Amino acid sequence: MSILFNSDKWVEYRCSQCGAISRRHEGTGKPSPGNCPRKNPLRNGAPRPHTWVVNRKY
Repeated sequence: MSILFNSDKWVEYRCSQCGAISRRHEGTGKPSPGNCPRKNPLRNGAPRPHTWVVNRKY
C-alpha cells in the first residue's frame, strides 16, 4: 500500500458551479478538472473545467 493511502481520512470536493462531488484520500490532492456542464464554453467551443473546492473532511 502506498504512503498516500495510509490515512483513513477523506476529503470531499464539490464543484462550485455545478455541484458535482468527488471524494478522495487526504494526501492525494484535488481531482482532475474534467468538464463542467454548467459553465459557458470557450469561444472555440471547448468546455470549461470544474472549479473544485473543499466541501468537508471526514
